[in-house]
Amino acid sequence: MVTRSTQWHKQLEKKVLNDPEMRFEYETYKGQLELAEKMKKARIKAHLTQENVAEKMETQKTVIARLEAAGGKGRHSPSFSTLSKYAAAIGCKLEIKLVPKRKQHHHHTD
Repeated sequence: MVTRSTQWHKQLEKKVLNDPEMRFEYETYKGQLELAEKMKKARIKAHLTQENVAEKMETQKTVIARLEAAGGKGRHSPSFSTLSKYAAAIGCKLEIKLVPKRKQHHHHTD
């Protein structure tokens, strides 16, 4: 049973990663999950509860829980301003970096 589902998952992943649009969705979602995880870890490191952060952001605990759970399906990604407020509430600052992708096979000449 296990091997069958693993094979199915691998096939699905291959299908997804070969489709540029699906790949973009996948990478975006993966990025959101990673960010949510980092946010939660940073909050815990700051010894703050979701209630503490909600209070500082003048919002509900459910909002914080959603942020830390990457929003879930069908929800919008949090705005830059929301992420900045969250960062400030846990004593951090938000930094967004543009990191070049791994080298592509085709070269563009300017």
